[in-house]
Amino acid sequence: MKLPAGTDGGTIASPLDEKFFDDLADFRGAVEIRASSGIGFILMDEGRLQAAMFRTATDSYQGKSALSHITKDFDDSGAVQTFHLRKYSDTEFARALAICLDSRLLIADEETPPSAPAPSLAKTAEKVRETAGGSPEYLDEDKLKKILIQPGVIAVSAFFEGFPVQSMGDADFEHVAASAEDFMRAGVKIAQDMNAGPLDQMILETAENKFIIAPCGDLFLCVFTTAETQLGLIRVILKSIQSEVCR
Repeated sequence: MKLPAGTDGGTIASPLDEKFFDDLADFRGAVEIRASSGIGFILMDEGRLQAAMFRTATDSYQGKSALSHITKDFDDSGAVQTFHLRKYSDTEFARALAICLDSRLLIADEETPPSAPAPSLAKTAEKVRETAGGSPEYLDEDKLKKILIQPGVIAVSAFFEGFPVQSMGDADFEHVAASAEDFMRAGVKIAQDMNAGPLDQMILETAENKFIIAPCGDLFLCVFTTAETQLGLIRVILKSIQSEVCR
């Protein structure tokens, strides 16, 4: 998952004093956390905790569960925590909130059932879908399955803003979607700088695997294959999907 970059608000090492939390009373944005036990973030809106995520070497936690793991290190005198602040504009915050809603990271109000986000947060997230580009249009799953059944294909995923929205097969796209999107955007810039025309597809080959990444409307489509896979038919299918999306 990739939240908006926002504006750099500085880094604070081992923020154990109360003054630090008082300073967050007017803060709107994400606080990236690196701790002895793992990494994560909390999303804050003028002192109010809105969402949280924390990942250790073995597990991933969401919402209130994530907060409890983040605060555990405060009780450990030998623990190390570093907080990096990213300040958000209204649009950036709304986009971050929508991502957290989709990923079920929101910290619900006490009177709100655990399975449902706070109504005000859900309303804000829905609003950003209308004002900041909207939700991506999903691809035809039958076409994704057609790619998946090709010889040598391991997995296929469509991602949006660094977050996988449609995935099939055996691969951990949660961890690679953001990097894949950055890779694709870098390729687009290189093609523009070289006046080489619009970028259709990018191929990354290693000794063990091949990756094809292609823009499809608002989404980027990533296909993960074995190293010996012939990509001809897969690329034809991708071009067909791209053509239909751009109609």
